[in-house]
Amino acid sequence: MASVLDLPRQQLTPGMQQYQDVKREHPDCVVMLRMGDFYEMFYDDAVLAARELEITLTARGQGDKRAPLAGIPFHALENYLGRLIRKGYKVALVEQLEDPKKAKGLVKRGVTRIITPGTIIEQGLLTEKENNYLASVVAREGYALAVCDVSTGEFCTLMLENSIALHNEIARYHPSEIVIPESLQVNAELVSALKSFGLVNARADYFFSQDKAGEVLQQHFRTSLAALGLEKSENIAAAGGLLHYLLETQKNSLAHLQKITVQSRETMILDQSTLRNLELLRNREGDSKGTLLMVLDQTQTSGGGRLLRQWIKAPLLNVARIQERLQAVEELFGNVILSEELRDLLKQTHDLERLLARVHYGTANPKDLLVLKSTLEVLPKVVEKLQACRSNLLPSIARLDCLPELYRELQQALRADAPLTVREGGIFNAGYQPELDTLQQLSTNSQQYLQQLEQQERSKTGIAALKISYTNVFGYFIEVTKKNLSLVPAHYIRKQTTANGERYITPELKAEEEKILGAQERQAELEFQLFQQLLQKVMAPTPAIQDAAAKIAVLDVLLAFATVARQNRYVRPRFTDEKILSITRGRHPVVEQLQPQFVGNEVMLADGEMMIITGPNMSGKSTCMRQTALIVLLAQMGSFVPADSCTLGIVDRVFTRVGAYDDLSSGQSTFMVEMNETAAILNNATERSLVILDEIGRGTSTFDGVSIAWSVAEHIHNQIKAKTLFATHYHVLNKLAENFSRVKNYHVAVKEVNKEVVFLHRLVEGGTDASYGIHVAELAGLPSEVVTRAKEVLSVLEKDDEMVRRMKAKRLEVQKGLGEF
Repeated sequence: MASVLDLPRQQLTPGMQQYQDVKREHPDCVVMLRMGDFYEMFYDDAVLAARELEITLTARGQGDKRAPLAGIPFHALENYLGRLIRKGYKVALVEQLEDPKKAKGLVKRGVTRIITPGTIIEQGLLTEKENNYLASVVAREGYALAVCDVSTGEFCTLMLENSIALHNEIARYHPSEIVIPESLQVNAELVSALKSFGLVNARADYFFSQDKAGEVLQQHFRTSLAALGLEKSENIAAAGGLLHYLLETQKNSLAHLQKITVQSRETMILDQSTLRNLELLRNREGDSKGTLLMVLDQTQTSGGGRLLRQWIKAPLLNVARIQERLQAVEELFGNVILSEELRDLLKQTHDLERLLARVHYGTANPKDLLVLKSTLEVLPKVVEKLQACRSNLLPSIARLDCLPELYRELQQALRADAPLTVREGGIFNAGYQPELDTLQQLSTNSQQYLQQLEQQERSKTGIAALKISYTNVFGYFIEVTKKNLSLVPAHYIRKQTTANGERYITPELKAEEEKILGAQERQAELEFQLFQQLLQKVMAPTPAIQDAAAKIAVLDVLLAFATVARQNRYVRPRFTDEKILSITRGRHPVVEQLQPQFVGNEVMLADGEMMIITGPNMSGKSTCMRQTALIVLLAQMGSFVPADSCTLGIVDRVFTRVGAYDDLSSGQSTFMVEMNETAAILNNATERSLVILDEIGRGTSTFDGVSIAWSVAEHIHNQIKAKTLFATHYHVLNKLAENFSRVKNYHVAVKEVNKEVVFLHRLVEGGTDASYGIHVAELAGLPSEVVTRAKEVLSVLEKDDEMVRRMKAKRLEVQKGLGEF
């Protein structure tokens, strides 16, 4: 099928010429043209929409002007729009720019917004407790990243030294759309990595030039680049390029983007491997079940839910800020009544950030402002509850502006039953505006007059069933049934015949109709104008509303931390300047939810120490290591931790090399993935890091695997000196402790009772000589003859290993002390 762009202009109707003009300007968009009560798509867009939205494909016009057509009702836009956006399409909305009743000839239309995955503000298309980020990337000396959530007003930029750091930050923000300069497309590897997160749009390099980008930023924020804190040209390019893209696609001032934050490295870097291996936000299936987020998310508000995700992805490195959060959590933890009262109040608040974005976009409706009013009504109650708090953070939250003047304005203006749409009328209270009161009174009196007129006409004519009715087509009319037509007076003017009778008008009725409709039309127009003025009054204190929303979100997360700590017996961690990690009876925050009898474990790591952990499959080695990492992350988020006690020095990064899987999308084997992740650890870990290594070298031959595992452990111990938990099935690694003073051997204890193996899930000092793999195989259901033969082969192999015999003796000695288990 020919594209509308290929058709001669003279072959098109005026309406189709409008469509062609828009399509020529936005060839990469699905163009939706508002035509009355429908959004319509034509030609190739119609075919695409019919296929992707499963709607009917029809046609308009005759002969060579016949155009394929697909349409959706205007009130169903959000649903269909979401389906197109989720499939990766961009949509250009073309609206009527004038009232069709007042238009002379063709109604003026224009693009009012281009909707892409990263620019959604529609409430029904967003996940309440997740941000929807748009990002831009500029590569010069290193990389600059700018990130914006247009639905909340968050906007920041940061510098990154290399592509690995860039990938880590992209993984942290997980943008749904990324904008890049066209010149960056030559870096195919980078572009491919970016596309794994979302839609990638390339734009002319000019928009990312320092001059153009700087101009856009200064015009929008109405201040100098220095005042914005933008000193590096790369930051200017990334932020300005992103802002220009938003202004161009949203056709809006974006006044709710009030500031841009230049981020410095004050939070821990969590790379993709760590986010995935520790299942912080998503499990392997891509949802939140069985994640740390699932345990912590006791938030009551959408903004709090979004902030919680941010805190999980960015644990703090500044002890003072951590302690500030911990003090607030401790105060809320100790005051159950206050906590529950605050949580009940927060349940009554609504998403101010996203509501404010809709106000600035001009898409907010009367119900949105009622929601704003109800939230503003709650804020003073929250402030009052916080007044007596002593921890630094909670009183600072109490200093939020409750916006009493705006609340009073909304209270005076809005009817409690205000409608969902702006054009229906019935928005404003009586007494809010004198002219509106007059029009409303006139409308009310007119209805009473019509009722009186109906009674008068019934009396005059003797037609008891006579009715005065109204339709949009004929206006007001007198309706008489067939059996009463003989009683109709001569001065009635017949207007229409129906199946049941006739419809008439009179000069008196038409005069009243003109008065009524004129008043109703003026009332609707006036209410629309007043609503626009009310929106302007809401926009005026935008910074104060955003500040209130931010403080409520912080309070919500702190309350969630206190609630989780109370429900699950968490304790406040203690921080020290020493490079140590000491956990007493630590627990896995997720696993303990499924196993009430969870066995806590001790982890004691001094400066530069390494624990070599051996033990059976299924005994809990991986769980113990993961819980150690999670406890560190929780502590540095400012949360209490699942343990009897926890003392630690600040950890700059947590690295994990856990599990085995193939990265088929990039053609990497299990072993290659394993080595890539290990290399990232060895190249980036410091003496302040915590390293979690699970089964290094298992993806290759035994001798190669042992050699690599030994060498990695030796390098970490001698060169990096990071605190390390190293789980392995290579028992020969226990010999490391004989050569290095900071290496300690541990194993997860088992107990053999009547030739049955019992997993105790207890981490105890000393190595072990057996993995009990055959026992696990037996539990998995291997045929008995296979299990028996495996035991025979193992017995032969064990006889030749002097070390194994020594380890057996040691194990028997340890087991004597395990009777309590």
